[in-house]
Amino acid sequence: MSEMAGVPDGEIITFTVRNARPVDSKVLFALVDVDLEIAGVLLTIAGIQVRRLPKGGSSVHLPTYKAADGSWKPAIMLPEEVRAPLAETVLAFLVEEGLAVPKTSAWSIAGG
Repeated sequence: MSEMAGVPDGEIITFTVRNARPVDSKVLFALVDVDLEIAGVLLTIAGIQVRRLPKGGSSVHLPTYKAADGSWKPAIMLPEEVRAPLAETVLAFLVEEGLAVPKTSAWSIAGG
């Protein structure tokens, strides 16, 4: 059995976005929590940041922490195969909630 990032091939990963909180900031405009289910195991990622991009559009950032050297590091590492659908799901949820406008340019998710 082959695996990618520790997840068996063909395993379904589901995201449930909840607890959207608008933020009144120049760059950050919302925080959300996401329940991530992989192989029957439920994980909650709290404090996912949704930011405005300088030239329009939005980006999704995983929670971060400040390292000893003063730099900001992702608190959770996810493979691109999980990050991209997570970003799409978060932004679609925010559109449904009226906190974001429908996609007109590329959305992205930053972080590990």
